[in-house]
Amino acid sequence: MNLDTISLTEAVYQLSTQQQLFVLERLRKLNLNEYQARTLTYIASHNGTIQKELAGYLGKQTATVTNLLKGLETKGYITRKIPTENERQKQLYLTMPGESIVRQIQPIFQELELQMQQQLSVEQRANLAAILQQLNQSFGK
Repeated sequence: MNLDTISLTEAVYQLSTQQQLFVLERLRKLNLNEYQARTLTYIASHNGTIQKELAGYLGKQTATVTNLLKGLETKGYITRKIPTENERQKQLYLTMPGESIVRQIQPIFQELELQMQQQLSVEQRANLAAILQQLNQSFGK
């Protein structure tokens, strides 16, 4: 890939697309899609979260998240519990099969990270991380 012939934006897009394909191929073997995997890993690190918080994290409408959660509940990966102090908001928890599938999801991202790191020196990784952080912050304004 030569940056003289393609724009920086195109190069970032192509890399992102390759990363997504890498992840999706492996998630497919687990019978999961990207949003299911992201939901499960979010719940794993935010035990007892509520649907509104999850919707914000995923950038999805509440109705979309409801359908997503129903599917994960049907698969036996999550459970929704009603807390006594607020009966309107159900808290989300992983079941034992949900914890097991998260342990299968995590190595996918670890493998991707390793492949990325192996292509760059320590100095290049540090420089790239700083540049990407700067670009991300500029879009957050």
